Amino acid sequence: MNIMKYCPECYKELPPNATSCPFCGYKIGNDQEAAPTGILKTPSIDSYIPPEQTLLSLLLLIIFFWGLNISITALPIFLDAGTTRNLIIAGVISQVFTRALIGIWAVEEISLKKDSTLNNKISGFLLAFIPIGDIFSALQASRTAIRKNRLAVLSTASVGAVLIMSLMLYATSDQLSALINGRGIAPTPGTVPVATISIAEGTATPNPTATTRAYINGCRNPLSVSLDEEGKDIEVCGKITNFGIIECESCPQGFYSFVKLNSGFQIVSYEWRFTYVWLGKCVRVSDTVEILGDSPIFVYNKSEGCSGDACITDNEGGLVDDSQVYFKEFTGCR
Repeated sequence: MNIMKYCPECYKELPPNATSCPFCGYKIGNDQEAAPTGILKTPSIDSYIPPEQTLLSLLLLIIFFWGLNISITALPIFLDAGTTRNLIIAGVISQVFTRALIGIWAVEEISLKKDSTLNNKISGFLLAFIPIGDIFSALQASRTAIRKNRLAVLSTASVGAVLIMSLMLYATSDQLSALINGRGIAPTPGTVPVATISIAEGTATPNPTATTRAYINGCRNPLSVSLDEEGKDIEVCGKITNFGIIECESCPQGFYSFVKLNSGFQIVSYEWRFTYVWLGKCVRVSDTVEILGDSPIFVYNKSEGCSGDACITDNEGGLVDDSQVYFKEFTGCR
């Protein structure tokens, strides 16, 4: 009894008694000779895969790959844990998972080839983890998706990955923008940052000492400002070392926000919400000295700062950048 044959090289259907493939010339043997692995097994679908189907499957695989990778990598930022370490870990995990899947599918396709040795299978799997080399593995995996009737599943997975990626990028757009611009990662929208040092109440501002320079590269040290300078217009320079948002029932908008220069001098706002992106900035600020408790401070009003498109805010209205209208850049911080 003759069994229908399929060429393991080009996957086209062959006559039962064929000894070689009339399409590609591959020698397949006959009924009296041992046939190579894969010839006697009838595929569930047509063995020949048109190039356009391969390209479609490859495109869907690429969309799924990058959609899932970007989504998983942005997950720490979405969960308000977007440290450099967490982002690297998430990126590595997503890459290993998706590349391993591609490698497994590539091995399935390589197993149908005439040279499907163990070394070739291992090489096809490992190439999935190597840039440029992963193109070969992805191509083999795309053929497996068609041959194993996985194209519908891959299409659904690709659409799902794109939707999830779009949601993640939208939800973390402000944080990603701050990260790309080198300003650090802002808090995830909907979360209220907790200050590590609360606003000073009843704590005296340190007076200038021998170890506190009154000027920093020609600009006033904020820690040198004293209570008797209330009402004076002065300019100070320093590094923002802390921030916070405090609920306040008696305040006009129910809160006040602050940043601290050099871990001591405070700039308070009853209108703006300061965010995480301000930490580490070195700034020069000119304003009138006011008193809060028994500490000299600056009060930052919207009328003194940016307006319109010059004010960059996050999804919660937090001030991300004022275009150096009030907080001017200073390069003299140590």
